[in-house]
Amino acid sequence: MCGITGIWNQADEATVGRMVQTVAHRGPDGLFWITKNNSSLGTSRLIIRGDPSAPGIFSDSDTGVTVLLNGEIYNVADMHAAMAAAGSVFHTDMESEVVAKLYACHGSGFARHLKGMFAIAILDGDRLILTRDRFGIKPLYYARIGRKILFGSEIKAILAHPEATDTLSLESLQELAVFGYIFSPNKTPFENIRQVEPGTTVTFSEDGESMVRYWQAPKACYLDKEYHMNRFMAVAQLRQRIIEAVDSLISHGNHRIGIYLSGGVDSTILALVSHTILGHPITTFTLADSTNSPDLLAAREVARKLGIHHIERQVTVKDCLDKIKHFIQHYESLIAGGVFDIYGGLAFHLLSELVSEHVKVAFSGEGADELFGGYYWIYTHPLGFADRIKSRLPTSPNGLAVRELVNNIFPHPENRKEYRRTIFDTLVRGGLANYHLQSVDRSAGAFGFEVRPVYLFDDLAEFALNLPIEYKVPNERTTKWILREAFRPEFERLGLEWILSRPKEAMPSALRNVASLVNERMEALIDDQTFSTHPLRTYFPSKAELYLFEMFADIFLSEGRHVLQNCDT
Repeated sequence: MCGITGIWNQADEATVGRMVQTVAHRGPDGLFWITKNNSSLGTSRLIIRGDPSAPGIFSDSDTGVTVLLNGEIYNVADMHAAMAAAGSVFHTDMESEVVAKLYACHGSGFARHLKGMFAIAILDGDRLILTRDRFGIKPLYYARIGRKILFGSEIKAILAHPEATDTLSLESLQELAVFGYIFSPNKTPFENIRQVEPGTTVTFSEDGESMVRYWQAPKACYLDKEYHMNRFMAVAQLRQRIIEAVDSLISHGNHRIGIYLSGGVDSTILALVSHTILGHPITTFTLADSTNSPDLLAAREVARKLGIHHIERQVTVKDCLDKIKHFIQHYESLIAGGVFDIYGGLAFHLLSELVSEHVKVAFSGEGADELFGGYYWIYTHPLGFADRIKSRLPTSPNGLAVRELVNNIFPHPENRKEYRRTIFDTLVRGGLANYHLQSVDRSAGAFGFEVRPVYLFDDLAEFALNLPIEYKVPNERTTKWILREAFRPEFERLGLEWILSRPKEAMPSALRNVASLVNERMEALIDDQTFSTHPLRTYFPSKAELYLFEMFADIFLSEGRHVLQNCDT
């Protein structure tokens, strides 16, 4: 975990220094910034592996390129060995040097050789190259101002530039109102600030801007005659892939690992493999708002059966209200109902604060639901889910774009099998990066440590994406079938087989009891007149959601509410 930022086509040490300060929380182990080739580069470093005395900005004397890296390259040792055997000479043990040498060999196609979670900026003479990992685990934003390109790990780094604008994007608001998150992979809440899309490389030069997609998730598929593995073979292969993924991620660096433990299938498997099968010491963490929380009790029992050091946090309404502004400041996006619960991110944020006090690296289960079909109602009742999304569509003329988007996702005539396939494709491309992974990255960054979503390890995720849907959701009663079966023998041996049939609770359940009280407190701060006449009322159907928007506006919009009064909705 680090923060990277910069300005292409402007050498301005003072401004890039201010930009770096806005992401200092992401890398508390050191701040660095330089000017080079009429550009400005900065980084905040969190030391996980590599020479702790090395600067966060790597300038390669052999190739002449400068590299900024946020994240982890899990196959760095393999890449280092292969390139050294081919004649490359290395002067450090830094991952950024491996990136520089790969770029020298493969040009803008270098990223397809990397396995990991990363956002990378490369300055090569008068060219700027920005790239992002396959699933968008690590964020990377950019904005064009004349001939200049501003970029950063977080939007606040871009907004720190005096010429950056914070105009609210109404297209993004429309997507938010329907899905509960900004659906398009390149959009942000701001009109002129874009994301580097997952699995893409964007190059800026005097010739203009170009984008290359170096990886794209394969489309979800149903079982056919050509598929080469029966269910038992697939279960065995998945089991081995998960063990290898956990081993690879634990071996990357030398830190005790923490695990977000809910007592559900995904996180229990991570704890089981890490501690019981691979024998690594780990610490698990659970959040709850009551002593009888199902997740709390399940996680406690899992930790006891596995013999794991386990830490719990009980939260109150006050904890939520005290931290919600801090969460929004770091989340950098709008919060609304839709596909997911509005309090899931806040729960993760509160737990992350606890995790950061004990470990520098933690594992999370993000990606398992998207890869294996874990959202029970969404995957088992795709027609009902489609109806819910369609019911949120705007009726005003300016909602044409989002209506077309939804109609393309769920075309007529309705078809249960096709809708289920589409939901797999849609959530792994949009909801994963722009909701779950964004929340995880920001909460880890806010407290200066690193979260690794194990199920998104490249080899494991690629295998899972190519599994037939029938192996994941075989009927309208079962989700994540193959994942549950992969470690069933260990669950049964340990007396934990009941975990395999537990209903999915997910992070919002940690705040189930206090959420309604939090809602009441927020709604009391907005009177009926303000709510009914607010210019963006159509995008926020509840007072709580509107209150959260107003909090976002106060933090990020330069003129706050006054800007909103002039919006043409």
